[in-house]
Amino acid sequence: MKKKIIATGLTILGIIMMGFSILLFVGFFKPEDAGILIESDPASIVYIDNKEVGATPYEANLKPGEISVRIKPVSNTGIILDDYETQINLISGIRTIIKRNFRENDDFSSGAIVSFEKTSSYESFVTTVSIPDNAEVSIDGKVYGFTPIRISVPAGDHTLLVSATGYLDKQLPIRVYKGHKLTAAIKLAKSNEPVPETTSDASESNEIKFRVRINKTDVGFLRVRSGSSIGFPEVGQVKPGEEYDVIDTGENNKWYKIQFGENEGWVSSEFVSQIPLTDTPE
Repeated sequence: MKKKIIATGLTILGIIMMGFSILLFVGFFKPEDAGILIESDPASIVYIDNKEVGATPYEANLKPGEISVRIKPVSNTGIILDDYETQINLISGIRTIIKRNFRENDDFSSGAIVSFEKTSSYESFVTTVSIPDNAEVSIDGKVYGFTPIRISVPAGDHTLLVSATGYLDKQLPIRVYKGHKLTAAIKLAKSNEPVPETTSDASESNEIKFRVRINKTDVGFLRVRSGSSIGFPEVGQVKPGEEYDVIDTGENNKWYKIQFGENEGWVSSEFVSQIPLTDTPE
């Protein structure tokens, strides 16, 4: 009887070991691959751990762990552009994103690296660092503060916007995972758009189309930019309740060019209300 029990136990143990071996063979216990996406302007050659793997846009699934990435821009104009190199840690089941816009002068180059790190809690965070420091950070249109900054946000899809005076804004769609910290390392490009020259008789040389009143904003002011999009640098700020003459309108009336003091600039029509010219005080 004792021998039968031992034999039965060994048989069961053998079946368990065989099943474990089969699961191991088919990769049941193998960690899920990590994703990586690399985009650039202009198109570039991509090297991972000093091995050429393709050209941008480059997308692949790799083993989790730390890797080195080098992006070598290919210029058709004969201008020599510097390579970009970085170290990143790939996380199982999560895609890391690298974006880089190369220019001859690095001051006008921009880029972003979005990476992830597991946390000891079930919360999710977004940490943003930037070049230059002290850039304004907003998520889904809400301003949270200035870099470097760590923000607790719910898991899911969001829009991150980083901006600084004298630099082009950087806007990124991000996906935040529960129990992870997303780190966005942003390099802003200096704006090479000249600030429009103005004169004291600017209001006389431009026809006034209508007048607007600035609406309330979450940050207590509205940015005035040198052109009709968020990509243009800030040239001033106006406050809720103030009224200004509109001397030009952008495409589809999404932006208005206003006269403020001796200067001119563009504001988003989303944050202003039109006032009939008849209400303009003498």
